[in-house]
Amino acid sequence: MKYLNVEADFAKKQNEEVLRWYDNMQKTIPTWYLKDYLIQKTFEEQVGSKIRAIHQFENVQNNSVYKIETDTKPYIFKVYTKRDWPEDGKLPFINQKLNDYKIPHAKMLIFNRDDNSFSNGFLIEECLPGTTADSLCLSKHETMSLFEKLGNLISKIHGIELSGYGYIGNGNPAIWNTFSEFMYDVFNDNSPVIIENGFANESELRKINKTICNKIKCCDIFPPTLCHGDLSLKNVIVHSDKITLIDWDDAQSLCWVADIARLTFWMRLEYGEETAALYKTAFLTQYETMYDRNIFYEVEDILHVWYGFDYLTFFNKGEKCERIKALLHESLVKCGLENLKEKQI
Repeated sequence: MKYLNVEADFAKKQNEEVLRWYDNMQKTIPTWYLKDYLIQKTFEEQVGSKIRAIHQFENVQNNSVYKIETDTKPYIFKVYTKRDWPEDGKLPFINQKLNDYKIPHAKMLIFNRDDNSFSNGFLIEECLPGTTADSLCLSKHETMSLFEKLGNLISKIHGIELSGYGYIGNGNPAIWNTFSEFMYDVFNDNSPVIIENGFANESELRKINKTICNKIKCCDIFPPTLCHGDLSLKNVIVHSDKITLIDWDDAQSLCWVADIARLTFWMRLEYGEETAALYKTAFLTQYETMYDRNIFYEVEDILHVWYGFDYLTFFNKGEKCERIKALLHESLVKCGLENLKEKQI
């Protein structure tokens, strides 16, 4: 049903006729057709607006995301592939927090995990005007300016203090008392996948995890704040001279250092060391915090080790995996941890 400029009533009638045909012929309805039909039906029932067109976004990892066109305004319809991620209640909680702190964002209309048509849940939110930053052809100077704006925006988001470290469910306090304990436990949880994929053995990971935990304990003095969890240009909407952060599925309650370290790891992966250093400087010149910024520089490399292994739980083959492995090895060397690996990653 990826149709353009088709009257909604006609499209709906056509869909119903097709479904009846499959039923009469005792044939299995194609999954893609059924999903589009259910999206139209669900959206019109929930929002009360007739659909004019549906477009599915390509190259979206994890979930299926659609742009819904109506006669008045566009919307986003996201169909989740996991029942437990994002956690129940997290996105409505974050939406309210962003409202409270007057931080621009896509307003959420519906988050539902009780609809039998979408067993893992769905989300409907407004579709913001503009373009994702990764789709723009920007000069180095323009990209630096963009990261300066992002630094200013993220410092405001990190001003939203939460309770406890870790996962956010229904807005309840996260269950870890310290940042280092949370990172240690998640690394342990990820270890079986890393071992299975042949990137390290159990003994190596145990030593590396213990070292990481000891080195990041200095961050335990920082309060838990709202962290986006997936800072990159694909999650930044640019419209005129303003930017808005989107896609909060990976948000967690962590210390500010963790969010920025993940961003700078992504920068190194995306741009290489020299250009990433320029963009990191641009970001940090506009990032405001009352806390000791020197601690970020002290733990950035060790957190890049953590994020390198975390990335390898999602990318276990191909060109991107090789780049992650190379970057992880560089981070291990910078931290003096290369001897904890029996062989190079």
